[in-house]
Amino acid sequence: MKKSEKRGILILIVVALIIIAVVLMLRNRKTEVPTGANEVEEEFVQVLDDGTKLNISEKLKETKRIEGLELTDFQLTENDNQTVLLGTITNTSATTQGGFLVDIKVVDKLGNEIVTVKNYIKKLEAGESTSLITSATFDYANAYDFTVSRAQ
Repeated sequence: MKKSEKRGILILIVVALIIIAVVLMLRNRKTEVPTGANEVEEEFVQVLDDGTKLNISEKLKETKRIEGLELTDFQLTENDNQTVLLGTITNTSATTQGGFLVDIKVVDKLGNEIVTVKNYIKKLEAGESTSLITSATFDYANAYDFTVSRAQ
């Protein structure tokens, strides 16, 4: 191989490495969210490092009750337009409770309904606990509170 051919190959390799490096830098660069008049302030949301929205409303975290059941330990998060409500359901009565559908009505600070999601509460023996897990492909992380009622 001639000296000029080796130099040409070396130049092609260097150019290819530069292109690869530029593509990787652009790919890894974080996109800044522009600030402007179109942004909606989310009063009850804390955005975590990974972009997850965590609801911080104290009202939302209050204990809810329905038919001898207590719902506590709530956490409401949103990531990639998937909102998840987690909590604990405990049967505080002396008899078996549950085994029915509930409507979880999520409201804003003014009491306006944002969304209502359904969930099933399984039968729980006296003193038994289980997890409450409900999700939706809708961002309602900025909720103020929610109510739980037996589904009609």
